[in-house]
Amino acid sequence: MKFRCVRQVALGVGLLLVGQSLAGQEPGGRSAPTRPSSLSRVEVPPPTPRANKSVAAPAVPAPAGRKQATTPRFPDPEWVNITTAARRLGLKLDWKVRGREALLTDKATRLEVAADRIEVDLNGQRIFLGQALLPRGGELFVTKIDLERCLVPLVRPALIGNVKRRPQVIVIDPGHGGPDKGMINERLNLFEKTFTLDTSQRLKKILEARGWKVVLTRNDDRQLKPSKADDLRRRAEIADEVEADVFVSIHFNAVEDQVEKVRGLEVFRFTPQHQPPISRAMRRLDDAQLSPGNGNDAWNSLLAHSIQNAMLTRLKLEDRGFKHERFAVLRLVSCPAVLIEGGFMSNMSEAKQIATPAYRQRLAEAIADGLSDYRSTLEKLGPAGKAATP
Repeated sequence: MKFRCVRQVALGVGLLLVGQSLAGQEPGGRSAPTRPSSLSRVEVPPPTPRANKSVAAPAVPAPAGRKQATTPRFPDPEWVNITTAARRLGLKLDWKVRGREALLTDKATRLEVAADRIEVDLNGQRIFLGQALLPRGGELFVTKIDLERCLVPLVRPALIGNVKRRPQVIVIDPGHGGPDKGMINERLNLFEKTFTLDTSQRLKKILEARGWKVVLTRNDDRQLKPSKADDLRRRAEIADEVEADVFVSIHFNAVEDQVEKVRGLEVFRFTPQHQPPISRAMRRLDDAQLSPGNGNDAWNSLLAHSIQNAMLTRLKLEDRGFKHERFAVLRLVSCPAVLIEGGFMSNMSEAKQIATPAYRQRLAEAIADGLSDYRSTLEKLGPAGKAATP
């Protein structure tokens, strides 16, 4: 099989190295990119951004053998201590290890965080932040971006503000198509494009029965435009043309190494402005670029977590996490959007599951349940446009 790894680029000027340790989870300090081939998942560089002098973040000690980044003052205005974050989330703070590990709880919520980690545990589920929590002076610090655009939507969505209307129109995007076969399991002669379309068509039927208006970006085996870049742009354009309330791109995953060990489900939102995607540890200048997909950062998080929770509950598969990337198909969409990886084509046992209509039906039902949960949450938050009181 031929796979291409998600590119990691290190730019030497104006960069901040953020060290994240995921000991016992995945190698390399951050969650390893598990989507190695398709341009729909590859970071597409945006136009050259204007300088943004307001972006600042405290330095983290560099790994051995690397030059330490310049250390700005601390605490920095872009960071907030975990005590303040707990108050914002309405959670009780208890230290497991003072200044290193903390537990934030109420009757319905258990949030575990630790120093130098981008991964947190929310009610037993893996959530990946944009930057690792930093220990300083007996406290832990989290970025304001992660607090307001990730944790608040997941724990206290009523605080997001400017509530979206009750979602009625959804665009379902079956990944790949035509000459773009997506992931390929050569031993079993399985193509990702076949299963993304079938799963999407099943999801369409379920959602229409629940009152949604559903539009598919493709309803047969074809590519929307001759070039991959234009194809991805066209998928986002369809969502804008029908004034979609939600966009869901369906995919299946693959890795090159340890193919029989890597398995499970992933849900991606678009990476917030000023943060690096999960596929690289370096923050670089073009991360300051504002993309259309950033217009719904908080709602992207709520949508992704709703679907992640429903898939894990119904399918009982390994939790690969709630993650974020600069996938082109998410970057260009103006409504809340997610990309779902419904299993690993590279894993033989999981590929055999994916190849069964029964599994794809259960996957479609799980995604539909997550979308219903998302819609129910918006209904509870009140009328569209209502801003919450912080």
